[in-house]
Amino acid sequence: MAAVENKVWLPVKDAIEQIRNIFCVGRNYRDHATELGNAVPTEPMLFGKWTHALAACEGNLALPGHRTNIHHELEIVFWFGRSYEPGMSWTDAVAGVALGLDLTDRDAQNRLKAQGQPWEYAKAFPGSAVLTDFYRVEDFAALSETEFSLAKNGKIVQSGKSTDMVFPFETLVEFVGKRFGFGEGDILYTGTPAGVGPLRTGDELELQFGGVAWGHCTVTTA
Repeated sequence: MAAVENKVWLPVKDAIEQIRNIFCVGRNYRDHATELGNAVPTEPMLFGKWTHALAACEGNLALPGHRTNIHHELEIVFWFGRSYEPGMSWTDAVAGVALGLDLTDRDAQNRLKAQGQPWEYAKAFPGSAVLTDFYRVEDFAALSETEFSLAKNGKIVQSGKSTDMVFPFETLVEFVGKRFGFGEGDILYTGTPAGVGPLRTGDELELQFGGVAWGHCTVTTA
């Protein structure tokens, strides 16, 4: 069975109008933690973005011109279709899946980390929560085994499978549900594999799931 349906369930522009809370998981791939010189966490590391950070991976992707070292972080993103209830199955909570980019102002993040301050300034700026359309999941096991990737200017720069995660999908959904709660229209960025790097004006980005393009955009300056 295919991991997802072959037709769009929720177009990204409609999704952006409905999204409520944006949960994000940091350092959820060992190779990514290592490439940035960070320790692998012992429990999921969560942070958030505001809804004004949302942007569609369609057409032009305008990034703030005063931020000069924005990095791409490719991720699988879940759409929660119902509110959390204790004991519920995590697969019943997930209504759809997309690919996303958790864009990060790396200079700002490094500065904030050194000062022991929160990351939001580095993580939640306009355009920093990029999304493709959402698809219905047909087989969650197949989803975990399917490679997802980011091509920049025609070259694959990030790729991974969720089987490489430190904390699997089930753990992440349960962690968010028990500690924060989630509701219909909330989304979860589940972490990025190694290969993060800077974006430049004019870069052509294509987000691929199982070799199929789910989104394409061109980096511009706001």
